[in-house]
Amino acid sequence: MQVGSQINLTIQDIAFGGDGVGRTEECVVFVPYTAVGDQALVEITDVRKNFAKGRVLALNTPSPDREEPPCPHYQRCGGCQYQHLTYQAEFEAKKKQLVSCLSRLGGIKDLPELDTAFPAPQCYGYRNKLRLEAHPIPVPRGEPPQVDYGYFATDNKTFLRINGCRLARTELNKALPNAIKSDWGKSNAHKHKNERPGAVTLRIDSQGEIKYYFGFAPSLGWFREELAGVEYRVPVGSFWQVNPPVASKLLQTVDGWIKDLPVESLIDAYCGVGTFACALTKPFRDRLLIENDHAATEAAEYNLQQKMLGCQVLTDATEKALPKHLKKYDQDKTLVVLDPPRTGCQEQVLKTILENRPAFVLYVSCNPSTLARDLKKLVTEGPFSLEKLGVFDMFPRTAHFETAVLLKR
Repeated sequence: MQVGSQINLTIQDIAFGGDGVGRTEECVVFVPYTAVGDQALVEITDVRKNFAKGRVLALNTPSPDREEPPCPHYQRCGGCQYQHLTYQAEFEAKKKQLVSCLSRLGGIKDLPELDTAFPAPQCYGYRNKLRLEAHPIPVPRGEPPQVDYGYFATDNKTFLRINGCRLARTELNKALPNAIKSDWGKSNAHKHKNERPGAVTLRIDSQGEIKYYFGFAPSLGWFREELAGVEYRVPVGSFWQVNPPVASKLLQTVDGWIKDLPVESLIDAYCGVGTFACALTKPFRDRLLIENDHAATEAAEYNLQQKMLGCQVLTDATEKALPKHLKKYDQDKTLVVLDPPRTGCQEQVLKTILENRPAFVLYVSCNPSTLARDLKKLVTEGPFSLEKLGVFDMFPRTAHFETAVLLKR
């Protein structure tokens, strides 16, 4: 097999990331924007040692899992991978991908049954945040500078101008033109030659209030948000879940997992604005929260005070603070919550947990690959067992989803 070869291929599976998977006598072939059951004429575009990549030239027999994508930018924009699938097929694929990642990459042989598999209530118009990159437009000398806003294409290099995103809330798409035409938007376009215009970000809170900013968020105050019946204050520039109905289900689920555990101390690492520390209804004796975003830790202290929950909040990186503080607790009565960024936990965080061995660990992840990598050390090679497993489709139509696991020492 070589680049340029054309083969007839039946798609048998969908890999994490969204590519369809077909198999020949020679190797596995990954083909984007395909569905299980597609029979297609495929041109090989890349050949590696153990696999090849291809693109569809013609669909000989389309899969019944297909539907028409509603977005005119689909397959050019790099944001979505599943608009050509029915949502049922997408969610089934994501459940299989989670199991595959944990068993294949994590080496976990005895996976528990999915305790919860929660599909997204809506596939489009769910995101409460819209962020578009800025791209200066060349203009004749003397003309005022202009900026286009959009996403990067599938090659992660080519700029794609858009006027809105089907995944974002309707209110954000409607507010976008006014933000770009505002004085702030005009100022963003008038950057000096050695400065690039900043991306535009629009956010809407649970009360319907919209705020926007260009580049990094200045001090724009706090939003009022709500998840699972709990109200939070969130700085406009700090992290918050983009799909509140799914995030609420996740919090309700893990609260059910934890409420009867024999633990008294909670360490909430990567805590953000204190989401888990506020949502978990168990009456912990001690609550330690760790977060490196100063604006978020201020909000976390406020949010817990409103619920009259005592806590200690540290503005520090988890990999620096956790080794200093976890050892101070009775490990037999301690629960550690990990909700790291997409890159997963740092090596020092995993080392600290393995050395101190708290009774329980709740790990929430938006990337099953890095989750599997970390669980290989904690479970496959470490002293923990995987007790509970849940998948929550926080990001429908994209390759991403949220996972929660409960580990027991």
